[in-house]
Amino acid sequence: MPMKVMLAFSNLLFSEGIARLLEDDKNLHVDMLKGGMEQQIKCIESNKPDIVLLDIITLYNVLSDVRPTQKMAFILVDTGCSEENIISAFMSGRLSGILMANANSTLLRKAIAAVAGGEIWIDNKTIKNLLTGLNSVKKGWSASGGSIDELSKREKEIIHLVSLGCRNKEIASRLYISEPTVKTHLRRIFQKLNIQNRHQLIAFAMKNNYISNLNPIPKTKASSLKIGTFLLHLLAFLQIPATFTSPL
Repeated sequence: MPMKVMLAFSNLLFSEGIARLLEDDKNLHVDMLKGGMEQQIKCIESNKPDIVLLDIITLYNVLSDVRPTQKMAFILVDTGCSEENIISAFMSGRLSGILMANANSTLLRKAIAAVAGGEIWIDNKTIKNLLTGLNSVKKGWSASGGSIDELSKREKEIIHLVSLGCRNKEIASRLYISEPTVKTHLRRIFQKLNIQNRHQLIAFAMKNNYISNLNPIPKTKASSLKIGTFLLHLLAFLQIPATFTSPL
């Protein structure tokens, strides 16, 4: 039976392009999300795809309440994400793979196959970027001297959205406030928690279960590549037992 792949990109032309790349693969049954948000969510629930290829906009704006399962995995395709968004998305435990913008169709097929087999697909550059952010996250984890009780309801909402990878503009839109108001709230949050940046705020969110329900990643054959140790350190820090496959 062909593997079900759902294309869930905010740009329909991009979805059509990816569909063309995969249309000759008899091992894949490819479909695209269409319609409004409610229709798209119903489409995911009814079709039960094995793999969902998506961008950061769909991940947070359309499928924010849809959790991947052992039978349905998410692969993020980088269509211009910031490193901070990628780190936040990976830390949320919702992704089984990250495909960077310079990937070709061969890597796309390999990524789908690897993730379908229960592995993690992530390239060396992304691993290094994750580890660069990890030092800041560790500081936030241990150095935050503030208490959750000091935060207002609005500040807690903003922390939750930051932990999902939302930028100030997205936060403002979701909470129906202005961007300057978001920045003011963030300054106050940083002061109350004695932290300096969003990475440390993400660490605080993890520590206080704003990023919760991390999905355990199925164990599979470990990669023999030395770069594997870097990701394993990261996963150990996040307390996610896993092994993975790197495309490089």
